[in-house]
Amino acid sequence: MRKNRKDKKVRQLYKKNEQNLNIYKMLRSNSSLSNKERIFYGDELAKLSKISSICKVKNRCIITGRARGIVSEYRISRLQFREFVKLGLITGIRKLSY
Repeated sequence: MRKNRKDKKVRQLYKKNEQNLNIYKMLRSNSSLSNKERIFYGDELAKLSKISSICKVKNRCIITGRARGIVSEYRISRLQFREFVKLGLITGIRKLSY
């Protein structure tokens, strides 16, 4: 569960800095600004990017912490999803048989 706490922290950092990231990206690519200003905003963007990058966010199962085979709609692993469906805890879904 330690990985879940780390992932939650990274998600919160990204959410907190998302607006600043977009502003710095826009200012860095604005051709009406001087090169000195554009370099400054590029440096600020680089500082923020290291702290809170969207690439650091990893989808994990909220129950087991498993990082692979995540059913994104429910944020649980495929194994837990299968168990819950088998127990009838997730409504509207049943095993396909034909």
